[in-house]
Amino acid sequence: MSRSKNPLIDLAEKEEEKFYYLFGENEGKLIYEVREAQKGEFLEIKVLNIEAKLAGIVWFFGPQRAYIEDIREMVLRSENQKVPMALIAAEGTTSQGKKELKSRGIDVLKDLENIELKEKTSPKKKKEVVETKEVEIGEDISLSKLPDNALMRVAKRLLQRREPDVINLKQIGKKSENTIEIRAFSSDKQLLALYRTIDKDSIGISIVRKFIESVQEEKLEGIPIALIGKVKFTANTKKEAEEYGINLISLEEENDSKGDIEQLKLNKRLREGAIEIIEQRGFSLLDKKDDKFSKLFDGSDSLGTYLIAENQVKDTLLVLLPSEDVVRVATVREFKEQIDALEVNEGMLIALKRFTYTAEREAKDFGIAALKKNHPVFNIFSHYLVPEHEVMDKLAVDEMLDKYNAKLLQLPRIYEDDPGIVAVNGKVGDVVRIIRDNGENFRLVVPRPEGGRTENTALVKMTDQRMKRLKNDKEKDEKDEI
Repeated sequence: MSRSKNPLIDLAEKEEEKFYYLFGENEGKLIYEVREAQKGEFLEIKVLNIEAKLAGIVWFFGPQRAYIEDIREMVLRSENQKVPMALIAAEGTTSQGKKELKSRGIDVLKDLENIELKEKTSPKKKKEVVETKEVEIGEDISLSKLPDNALMRVAKRLLQRREPDVINLKQIGKKSENTIEIRAFSSDKQLLALYRTIDKDSIGISIVRKFIESVQEEKLEGIPIALIGKVKFTANTKKEAEEYGINLISLEEENDSKGDIEQLKLNKRLREGAIEIIEQRGFSLLDKKDDKFSKLFDGSDSLGTYLIAENQVKDTLLVLLPSEDVVRVATVREFKEQIDALEVNEGMLIALKRFTYTAEREAKDFGIAALKKNHPVFNIFSHYLVPEHEVMDKLAVDEMLDKYNAKLLQLPRIYEDDPGIVAVNGKVGDVVRIIRDNGENFRLVVPRPEGGRTENTALVKMTDQRMKRLKNDKEKDEKDEI
Protein backbone atom coordinates (compact mmCIF):
# COMPACT_ATOMS: atom_id res chain seq x y z
CA MET A 1 0.00 0.00 0.00
CA SER A 2 1.52 3.32 -1.05
CA ARG A 3 2.06 6.02 1.50
CA SER A 4 -0.10 9.15 0.99
CA LYS A 5 1.58 12.50 0.38
CA ASN A 6 2.03 14.79 3.38
CA PRO A 7 -0.67 17.54 3.34
CA LEU A 8 1.97 20.22 3.97
CA ILE A 9 3.70 19.19 0.73
CA ASP A 10 0.37 19.58 -1.10
CA LEU A 11 0.05 23.12 0.24
CA ALA A 12 3.65 24.00 -0.63
CA GLU A 13 3.45 22.66 -4.20
CA LYS A 14 0.46 24.86 -4.98
CA GLU A 15 2.42 27.99 -4.05
CA GLU A 16 5.99 26.98 -4.92
CA GLU A 17 6.69 30.27 -6.76
CA LYS A 18 6.36 32.09 -3.46
CA PHE A 19 9.15 30.04 -1.87
CA TYR A 20 11.52 31.09 -4.67
CA TYR A 21 10.41 34.72 -4.25
CA LEU A 22 11.35 34.69 -0.54
CA PHE A 23 15.03 34.42 -1.54
CA GLY A 24 15.04 36.54 -4.71
CA GLU A 25 14.76 33.62 -7.12
CA ASN A 26 12.35 33.04 -10.00
CA GLU A 27 12.86 29.33 -10.59
CA GLY A 28 14.93 26.37 -9.50
CA LYS A 29 14.06 23.34 -7.38
CA LEU A 30 12.43 22.67 -4.00
CA ILE A 31 13.48 19.79 -1.76
CA TYR A 32 10.96 18.73 0.90
CA GLU A 33 11.82 17.01 4.19
CA VAL A 34 9.22 16.17 6.87
CA ARG A 35 10.59 16.83 10.35
CA GLU A 36 9.25 16.34 13.89
CA ALA A 37 8.04 19.43 15.79
CA GLN A 38 7.13 19.75 19.46
CA LYS A 39 3.45 19.15 18.65
CA GLY A 40 3.19 17.43 15.29
CA GLU A 41 5.24 17.78 12.11
CA PHE A 42 6.58 20.59 9.98
CA LEU A 43 8.09 20.73 6.52
CA GLU A 44 11.66 21.84 5.91
CA ILE A 45 11.93 23.17 2.36
CA LYS A 46 15.35 23.71 0.79
CA VAL A 47 15.15 26.28 -2.01
CA LEU A 48 17.73 25.74 -4.78
CA ASN A 49 18.30 28.32 -7.52
CA ILE A 50 18.56 27.55 -11.22
CA GLU A 51 22.25 26.65 -10.78
CA ALA A 52 21.34 24.11 -8.06
CA LYS A 53 22.90 26.30 -5.35
CA LEU A 54 21.19 26.51 -1.95
CA ALA A 55 19.41 29.89 -1.85
CA GLY A 56 17.59 29.49 1.49
CA ILE A 57 15.61 27.26 3.86
CA VAL A 58 11.93 27.56 4.92
CA TRP A 59 10.38 25.90 7.96
CA PHE A 60 6.74 25.51 6.92
CA PHE A 61 4.32 24.71 9.77
CA GLY A 62 1.14 25.28 7.72
CA PRO A 63 -1.89 25.88 10.01
CA GLN A 64 0.09 25.03 13.16
CA ARG A 65 1.95 27.08 15.74
CA ALA A 66 5.74 27.07 16.10
CA TYR A 67 6.79 26.71 19.74
CA ILE A 68 9.89 28.12 21.40
CA GLU A 69 11.64 24.72 21.34
CA ASP A 70 11.16 24.59 17.55
CA ILE A 71 12.42 28.16 17.22
CA ARG A 72 15.60 27.46 19.16
CA GLU A 73 16.32 24.45 16.98
CA MET A 74 15.79 26.64 13.92
CA VAL A 75 18.19 29.29 15.25
CA LEU A 76 20.81 26.59 15.83
CA ARG A 77 20.30 25.30 12.27
CA SER A 78 20.69 28.82 10.85
CA GLU A 79 24.06 29.12 12.58
CA ASN A 80 25.23 25.85 11.02
CA GLN A 81 23.85 26.42 7.51
CA LYS A 82 24.76 30.12 7.19
CA VAL A 83 22.04 30.69 4.55
CA PRO A 84 18.88 32.86 4.71
CA MET A 85 15.95 31.21 6.52
CA ALA A 86 12.24 31.95 6.92
CA LEU A 87 9.45 30.55 9.12
CA ILE A 88 5.80 30.23 7.99
CA ALA A 89 3.22 29.29 10.61
CA ALA A 90 -0.46 30.27 10.39
CA GLU A 91 -0.73 30.56 14.18
CA GLY A 92 2.61 32.31 14.48
CA THR A 93 4.89 31.70 17.43
CA THR A 94 5.47 32.93 20.98
CA SER A 95 6.70 36.42 21.74
CA GLN A 96 10.00 34.96 22.96
CA GLY A 97 10.23 32.96 19.73
CA LYS A 98 9.72 36.10 17.65
CA LYS A 99 12.41 37.86 19.63
CA GLU A 100 14.96 35.10 19.07
CA LEU A 101 14.16 34.85 15.36
CA LYS A 102 14.46 38.61 14.93
CA SER A 103 17.88 38.58 16.59
CA ARG A 104 19.03 36.11 13.91
CA GLY A 105 17.44 37.97 11.00
CA ILE A 106 14.95 35.17 10.29
CA ASP A 107 11.67 36.32 8.72
CA VAL A 108 8.38 35.18 10.28
CA LEU A 109 5.29 34.87 8.05
CA LYS A 110 1.80 33.65 8.97
CA ASP A 111 0.47 32.51 5.61
CA LEU A 112 1.62 31.98 2.02
CA GLU A 113 -1.40 33.96 0.83
CA ASN A 114 0.11 37.08 2.40
CA ILE A 115 3.14 36.83 0.09
CA GLU A 116 2.53 39.03 -2.94
CA LEU A 117 4.55 38.20 -6.04
CA LYS A 118 5.49 41.79 -6.81
CA GLU A 119 7.68 40.87 -9.74
CA LYS A 120 4.56 39.75 -11.68
CA THR A 121 2.86 43.13 -11.33
CA SER A 122 5.96 45.33 -11.41
CA PRO A 123 8.29 44.59 -14.36
CA LYS A 124 10.63 47.37 -13.25
CA LYS A 125 11.17 45.74 -9.86
CA LYS A 126 11.85 42.39 -11.47
CA LYS A 127 14.43 43.91 -13.79
CA GLU A 128 16.26 45.55 -10.91
CA VAL A 129 16.44 42.30 -8.93
CA VAL A 130 17.73 40.27 -11.88
CA GLU A 131 20.36 42.78 -12.99
CA THR A 132 21.98 42.97 -9.58
CA LYS A 133 21.99 39.20 -9.05
CA GLU A 134 25.25 37.30 -9.57
CA VAL A 135 24.97 33.59 -10.33
CA GLU A 136 27.94 31.28 -10.12
CA ILE A 137 28.31 29.25 -13.32
CA GLY A 138 31.71 27.67 -12.67
CA GLU A 139 33.89 26.98 -9.65
CA ASP A 140 37.47 25.85 -9.35
CA ILE A 141 37.98 25.23 -13.06
CA SER A 142 41.31 25.24 -14.84
CA LEU A 143 42.42 27.64 -17.54
CA SER A 144 41.89 25.01 -20.25
CA LYS A 145 38.22 24.60 -19.24
CA LEU A 146 37.22 28.19 -20.07
CA PRO A 147 34.40 28.46 -22.64
CA ASP A 148 35.64 28.70 -26.23
CA ASN A 149 34.59 31.99 -27.80
CA ALA A 150 36.36 35.09 -29.10
CA LEU A 151 36.00 37.11 -25.89
CA MET A 152 37.11 34.24 -23.66
CA ARG A 153 40.15 33.61 -25.84
CA VAL A 154 41.29 37.19 -25.18
CA ALA A 155 40.73 36.67 -21.44
CA LYS A 156 42.58 33.37 -21.60
CA ARG A 157 45.58 35.00 -23.25
CA LEU A 158 45.69 37.61 -20.49
CA LEU A 159 45.27 34.99 -17.76
CA GLN A 160 48.12 32.83 -19.06
CA ARG A 161 50.54 35.54 -17.99
CA ARG A 162 49.29 35.21 -14.39
CA GLU A 163 49.61 31.40 -14.22
CA PRO A 164 46.44 30.94 -12.12
CA ASP A 165 45.64 27.70 -10.30
CA VAL A 166 41.89 28.27 -10.04
CA ILE A 167 39.39 30.16 -12.22
CA ASN A 168 35.93 31.24 -11.02
CA LEU A 169 33.22 32.40 -13.42
CA LYS A 170 30.12 34.42 -12.53
CA GLN A 171 27.23 35.39 -14.72
CA ILE A 172 26.26 39.04 -14.25
CA GLY A 173 22.64 39.92 -14.90
CA LYS A 174 20.36 37.92 -17.18
CA LYS A 175 21.71 35.01 -19.19
CA SER A 176 20.60 36.65 -22.43
CA GLU A 177 23.03 39.53 -21.79
CA ASN A 178 26.05 37.17 -21.85
CA THR A 179 28.10 39.13 -19.33
CA ILE A 180 30.65 36.94 -17.54
CA GLU A 181 33.02 37.89 -14.74
CA ILE A 182 36.29 35.95 -14.54
CA ARG A 183 38.41 35.79 -11.39
CA ALA A 184 41.81 34.12 -11.30
CA PHE A 185 43.31 32.83 -8.05
CA SER A 186 46.62 31.36 -6.95
CA SER A 187 46.82 28.07 -5.04
CA ASP A 188 46.52 29.98 -1.74
CA LYS A 189 43.33 31.71 -2.98
CA GLN A 190 45.04 35.06 -3.63
CA LEU A 191 43.23 37.07 -6.33
CA LEU A 192 45.52 37.47 -9.36
CA ALA A 193 43.25 39.16 -11.91
CA LEU A 194 39.64 40.20 -12.56
CA TYR A 195 38.16 40.45 -16.06
CA ARG A 196 34.62 40.87 -17.35
CA THR A 197 33.50 39.94 -20.88
CA ILE A 198 30.45 41.63 -22.40
CA ASP A 199 28.99 40.05 -25.53
CA LYS A 200 26.99 43.02 -26.84
CA ASP A 201 26.96 44.94 -30.11
CA SER A 202 27.11 48.24 -28.21
CA ILE A 203 28.57 49.12 -24.84
CA GLY A 204 27.52 52.45 -23.33
CA ILE A 205 29.30 54.41 -20.65
CA SER A 206 26.68 53.35 -18.08
CA ILE A 207 27.82 49.71 -18.37
CA VAL A 208 31.43 50.72 -17.85
CA ARG A 209 30.52 52.91 -14.87
CA LYS A 210 28.58 50.05 -13.29
CA PHE A 211 31.68 47.85 -13.62
CA ILE A 212 33.85 50.60 -12.12
CA GLU A 213 31.47 50.91 -9.15
CA SER A 214 31.52 47.17 -8.46
CA VAL A 215 35.34 47.17 -8.55
CA GLN A 216 35.55 50.21 -6.27
CA GLU A 217 33.33 48.53 -3.68
CA GLU A 218 35.84 45.70 -3.35
CA LYS A 219 38.79 48.11 -3.01
CA LEU A 220 41.08 46.05 -5.23
CA GLU A 221 44.59 47.45 -5.47
CA GLY A 222 47.42 46.18 -7.62
CA ILE A 223 45.15 43.64 -9.36
CA PRO A 224 44.91 43.62 -13.19
CA ILE A 225 41.32 44.54 -14.10
CA ALA A 226 39.86 44.65 -17.60
CA LEU A 227 36.57 44.91 -19.43
CA ILE A 228 36.55 42.94 -22.70
CA GLY A 229 34.00 43.74 -25.40
CA LYS A 230 33.39 43.19 -29.11
CA VAL A 231 33.18 46.81 -30.23
CA LYS A 232 35.30 49.94 -29.78
CA PHE A 233 34.92 52.06 -26.67
CA THR A 234 34.42 55.82 -26.88
CA ALA A 235 37.23 58.20 -25.94
CA ASN A 236 35.30 59.45 -22.87
CA THR A 237 34.68 55.89 -21.71
CA LYS A 238 38.38 55.03 -22.03
CA LYS A 239 39.38 58.17 -20.16
CA GLU A 240 37.02 57.40 -17.27
CA ALA A 241 38.13 53.78 -17.03
CA GLU A 242 41.79 54.80 -17.14
CA GLU A 243 41.31 57.05 -14.11
CA TYR A 244 40.35 53.98 -12.08
CA GLY A 245 43.08 51.72 -13.47
CA ILE A 246 40.73 49.61 -15.60
CA ASN A 247 41.73 48.41 -19.05
CA LEU A 248 39.17 48.41 -21.86
CA ILE A 249 39.91 45.78 -24.50
CA SER A 250 38.00 45.72 -27.78
CA LEU A 251 38.09 42.82 -30.26
CA GLU A 252 37.45 45.31 -33.04
CA GLU A 253 40.46 47.41 -32.04
CA GLU A 254 42.66 44.34 -31.62
CA ASN A 255 41.84 43.23 -35.16
CA ASP A 256 42.67 46.71 -36.44
CA SER A 257 46.01 46.73 -34.60
CA LYS A 258 47.16 43.52 -36.28
CA GLY A 259 48.14 45.62 -39.25
CA ASP A 260 50.49 47.80 -37.21
CA ILE A 261 53.69 48.32 -39.23
CA GLU A 262 56.17 47.80 -36.38
CA GLN A 263 54.41 44.61 -35.27
CA LEU A 264 54.44 43.31 -38.84
CA LYS A 265 58.18 43.99 -39.09
CA LEU A 266 58.83 42.17 -35.83
CA ASN A 267 56.71 39.18 -36.85
CA LYS A 268 58.45 39.05 -40.21
CA ARG A 269 61.93 39.12 -38.62
CA LEU A 270 61.06 36.38 -36.14
CA ARG A 271 59.44 34.26 -38.83
CA GLU A 272 62.44 34.57 -41.14
CA GLY A 273 64.78 33.72 -38.29
CA ALA A 274 62.66 30.71 -37.34
CA ILE A 275 62.78 29.44 -40.93
CA GLU A 276 66.58 29.63 -40.90
CA ILE A 277 66.71 27.65 -37.67
CA ILE A 278 64.34 25.07 -39.17
CA GLU A 279 66.63 24.68 -42.18
CA GLN A 280 69.67 24.33 -39.89
CA ARG A 281 68.08 21.22 -38.46
CA GLY A 282 67.48 19.63 -41.84
CA PHE A 283 63.78 20.49 -42.08
CA SER A 284 61.93 22.23 -44.88
CA LEU A 285 58.92 24.47 -44.39
CA LEU A 286 55.69 22.94 -45.63
CA ASP A 287 53.93 25.25 -48.08
CA LYS A 288 50.72 23.25 -48.09
CA LYS A 289 49.03 23.20 -44.68
CA ASP A 290 47.63 19.84 -43.70
CA ASP A 291 43.98 19.76 -42.63
CA LYS A 292 44.94 18.56 -39.16
CA PHE A 293 46.77 21.86 -38.54
CA SER A 294 43.87 24.01 -39.73
CA LYS A 295 42.74 24.95 -36.19
CA LEU A 296 46.18 26.38 -35.44
CA PHE A 297 46.35 28.48 -38.58
CA ASP A 298 42.78 29.75 -38.59
CA GLY A 299 43.30 31.04 -35.04
CA SER A 300 40.63 28.95 -33.33
CA ASP A 301 43.25 27.09 -31.31
CA SER A 302 46.13 29.52 -31.62
CA LEU A 303 48.79 30.58 -29.12
CA GLY A 304 50.65 32.71 -31.64
CA THR A 305 52.31 32.19 -35.03
CA TYR A 306 52.93 28.60 -36.16
CA LEU A 307 55.30 27.03 -38.69
CA ILE A 308 55.18 23.41 -39.82
CA ALA A 309 58.26 21.69 -41.27
CA GLU A 310 59.23 18.22 -42.40
CA ASN A 311 62.57 16.43 -42.92
CA GLN A 312 63.57 13.71 -45.37
CA VAL A 313 62.33 10.87 -43.17
CA LYS A 314 58.94 12.62 -42.83
CA ASP A 315 59.38 13.69 -39.20
CA THR A 316 57.35 16.82 -38.46
CA LEU A 317 58.48 19.88 -36.52
CA LEU A 318 55.97 22.34 -35.07
CA VAL A 319 57.38 25.79 -34.30
CA LEU A 320 55.48 28.36 -32.22
CA LEU A 321 56.26 32.05 -31.91
CA PRO A 322 54.05 32.88 -28.88
CA SER A 323 52.02 36.08 -28.92
CA GLU A 324 53.10 36.88 -25.34
CA ASP A 325 56.44 38.61 -24.70
CA VAL A 326 57.30 36.44 -21.69
CA VAL A 327 56.42 32.78 -22.23
CA ARG A 328 54.78 31.23 -19.17
CA VAL A 329 54.19 27.65 -18.14
CA ALA A 330 50.54 27.66 -19.26
CA THR A 331 51.63 28.30 -22.86
CA VAL A 332 54.24 25.51 -22.70
CA ARG A 333 51.69 23.02 -21.36
CA GLU A 334 49.08 23.92 -23.96
CA PHE A 335 51.70 23.71 -26.72
CA LYS A 336 52.66 20.25 -25.44
CA GLU A 337 48.98 19.23 -25.63
CA GLN A 338 48.88 20.42 -29.25
CA ILE A 339 52.05 18.47 -30.09
CA ASP A 340 50.60 15.27 -28.61
CA ALA A 341 47.17 15.73 -30.18
CA LEU A 342 48.64 16.39 -33.64
CA GLU A 343 51.23 13.58 -33.27
CA VAL A 344 54.12 15.92 -34.09
CA ASN A 345 57.65 14.54 -33.65
CA GLU A 346 59.35 17.70 -32.39
CA GLY A 347 58.32 21.05 -30.98
CA MET A 348 60.12 24.38 -30.75
CA LEU A 349 59.23 27.60 -28.92
CA ILE A 350 60.89 30.91 -29.83
CA ALA A 351 60.29 33.61 -27.20
CA LEU A 352 60.22 37.29 -28.09
CA LYS A 353 61.93 38.12 -24.79
CA ARG A 354 62.29 35.25 -22.33
CA PHE A 355 60.76 32.24 -20.57
CA THR A 356 59.79 32.09 -16.92
CA TYR A 357 61.92 29.64 -14.92
CA THR A 358 59.05 27.14 -14.63
CA ALA A 359 58.16 27.44 -18.32
CA GLU A 360 61.76 26.81 -19.42
CA ARG A 361 62.10 23.84 -17.07
CA GLU A 362 58.87 22.24 -18.26
CA ALA A 363 59.80 22.78 -21.90
CA LYS A 364 62.99 20.79 -21.28
CA ASP A 365 61.06 18.06 -19.47
CA PHE A 366 58.67 17.82 -22.43
CA GLY A 367 61.55 17.70 -24.93
CA ILE A 368 60.54 21.03 -26.47
CA ALA A 369 63.37 23.24 -27.74
CA ALA A 370 63.04 26.62 -26.00
CA LEU A 371 64.93 29.40 -27.75
CA LYS A 372 65.09 32.55 -25.68
CA LYS A 373 66.33 36.11 -26.14
CA ASN A 374 70.05 35.29 -25.98
CA HIS A 375 69.82 32.74 -28.79
CA PRO A 376 70.44 34.30 -32.22
CA VAL A 377 67.29 33.98 -34.31
CA PHE A 378 69.18 33.42 -37.58
CA ASN A 379 71.50 30.81 -39.07
CA ILE A 380 74.51 31.26 -36.80
CA PHE A 381 76.65 29.00 -39.00
CA SER A 382 76.41 31.56 -41.79
CA HIS A 383 78.80 33.73 -39.74
CA TYR A 384 82.46 33.19 -40.66
CA LEU A 385 83.54 32.87 -37.00
CA VAL A 386 81.10 30.04 -36.19
CA PRO A 387 82.25 26.54 -37.20
CA GLU A 388 79.82 23.84 -38.33
CA HIS A 389 78.29 21.60 -35.63
CA GLU A 390 77.01 18.08 -36.22
CA VAL A 391 75.32 15.62 -33.86
CA MET A 392 77.03 12.23 -34.27
CA ASP A 393 75.12 8.97 -34.37
CA LYS A 394 76.00 6.15 -31.96
CA LEU A 395 78.09 4.18 -34.46
CA ALA A 396 80.17 7.24 -35.37
CA VAL A 397 80.76 7.94 -31.64
CA ASP A 398 81.98 4.33 -31.08
CA GLU A 399 84.40 4.59 -34.01
CA MET A 400 85.73 7.95 -32.82
CA LEU A 401 86.33 6.69 -29.26
CA ASP A 402 88.08 3.55 -30.55
CA LYS A 403 90.26 5.64 -32.86
CA TYR A 404 91.47 7.88 -30.03
CA ASN A 405 91.37 5.12 -27.38
CA ALA A 406 89.17 7.34 -25.23
CA LYS A 407 86.16 6.98 -22.96
CA LEU A 408 82.95 8.96 -23.35
CA LEU A 409 83.35 10.87 -20.08
CA GLN A 410 86.89 11.93 -21.07
CA LEU A 411 85.55 14.18 -23.83
CA PRO A 412 85.50 17.96 -23.34
CA ARG A 413 82.10 19.33 -22.30
CA ILE A 414 79.69 21.77 -23.89
CA TYR A 415 76.45 23.02 -22.31
CA GLU A 416 73.10 22.01 -23.79
CA ASP A 417 71.99 25.66 -24.11
CA ASP A 418 75.01 26.71 -26.18
CA PRO A 419 73.64 28.42 -29.33
CA GLY A 420 75.46 25.96 -31.58
CA ILE A 421 74.03 22.96 -29.70
CA VAL A 422 70.52 24.41 -29.68
CA ALA A 423 70.83 25.11 -33.41
CA VAL A 424 71.48 21.43 -34.24
CA ASN A 425 69.02 20.19 -31.57
CA GLY A 426 71.70 18.54 -29.43
CA LYS A 427 70.55 16.76 -26.27
CA VAL A 428 72.33 15.87 -23.02
CA GLY A 429 74.51 12.81 -23.71
CA ASP A 430 74.96 13.56 -27.43
CA VAL A 431 78.42 13.92 -28.91
CA VAL A 432 78.81 16.84 -31.30
CA ARG A 433 81.49 17.08 -33.99
CA ILE A 434 82.73 20.66 -34.47
CA ILE A 435 84.34 21.07 -37.89
CA ARG A 436 87.03 23.74 -38.20
CA ASP A 437 89.45 24.66 -40.97
CA ASN A 438 92.35 23.09 -39.03
CA GLY A 439 90.52 19.86 -38.17
CA GLU A 440 87.64 18.61 -36.05
CA ASN A 441 86.87 18.57 -32.35
CA PHE A 442 84.37 16.59 -30.28
CA ARG A 443 82.24 17.75 -27.38
CA LEU A 444 79.97 15.89 -24.96
CA VAL A 445 76.71 17.74 -24.35
CA VAL A 446 76.00 18.24 -20.62
CA PRO A 447 73.41 20.20 -18.60
CA ARG A 448 74.16 23.40 -16.74
CA PRO A 449 74.64 22.67 -13.01
CA GLU A 450 72.22 25.48 -12.06
CA GLY A 451 69.51 23.73 -14.08
CA GLY A 452 68.96 21.24 -11.25
CA ARG A 453 70.59 18.23 -12.95
CA THR A 454 74.16 17.19 -12.24
CA GLU A 455 76.46 15.94 -14.96
CA ASN A 456 76.78 12.49 -13.41
CA THR A 457 73.06 11.84 -12.93
CA ALA A 458 72.35 12.99 -16.47
CA LEU A 459 75.08 10.88 -18.13
CA VAL A 460 75.45 7.74 -16.05
CA LYS A 461 72.37 6.05 -17.51
CA MET A 462 73.43 6.87 -21.05
CA THR A 463 76.96 5.56 -20.38
CA ASP A 464 75.59 2.29 -18.97
CA GLN A 465 73.39 1.87 -22.04
CA ARG A 466 76.39 2.37 -24.30
CA MET A 467 78.46 -0.22 -22.42
CA LYS A 468 75.63 -2.76 -22.63
CA ARG A 469 75.25 -2.09 -26.35
CA LEU A 470 78.97 -2.60 -26.96
CA LYS A 471 78.87 -5.84 -24.94
CA ASN A 472 75.92 -7.15 -26.94
CA ASP A 473 77.63 -6.25 -30.22
CA LYS A 474 80.77 -8.11 -29.11
CA GLU A 475 78.81 -11.21 -28.09
CA LYS A 476 76.96 -11.13 -31.41
CA ASP A 477 80.25 -10.95 -33.37
CA GLU A 478 81.72 -13.88 -31.40
CA LYS A 479 78.57 -15.91 -32.03
CA ASP A 480 78.74 -15.16 -35.79
CA GLU A 481 82.41 -16.33 -35.91
CA ILE A 482 81.44 -19.66 -34.32
